Amino acid sequence: MTKKLYLQWSEKVLFPHMEERCIFLADAWKTFTDQDSVIELKPEELEYEMLTTPPKVTGQIQPLDVLCFRMYKGCFKKISDFVFLHDLPVQVHHRDVILRLHALLYQLFQSPRFENLIAEAWHKSGYTDERFMYVNPAKFMFDKLKGSCLHENCRDIVLLVGGWCKARLCFHHFYDAHHFCTIYLP
Repeated sequence: MTKKLYLQWSEKVLFPHMEERCIFLADAWKTFTDQDSVIELKPEELEYEMLTTPPKVTGQIQPLDVLCFRMYKGCFKKISDFVFLHDLPVQVHHRDVILRLHALLYQLFQSPRFENLIAEAWHKSGYTDERFMYVNPAKFMFDKLKGSCLHENCRDIVLLVGGWCKARLCFHHFYDAHHFCTIYLP
């Protein structure tokens, strides 16, 4: 993020949505260091304070970094490794392929099956005492891939189990057929 973009965001997004008081918690990214410019944009009636986390601790204190993003990236890597391992005709480094894979994987992560993942991330980061039982998306989707693809007459190797429908899917039926299932099967 550039300084110009950060200032625009502060003026047009952050401040218009704040009432009375605002504490902005930012990481140690260099762009956030010039608070004088931000203060000039701040509405006069708004009490504003910015707190900055120390450098190189985001991965330990940011809940999504502690648990969710790591699992998400691991699942993305398993899919791209599958493409390489099976020599599939897909260029995983191309932008359109990356975007489609992210859209499909993000949709899988939206399954109610994984809803406690974020709550447990807050516990693992030390913000709450309450623990939450959660389903590990990588284990659910990639362990125990026995059987064949859900689709009739498909004999391709199973890539994953769908987070919503529990369907075993080959790469083609996951990626090419855009498997966006939202029917939840517990």
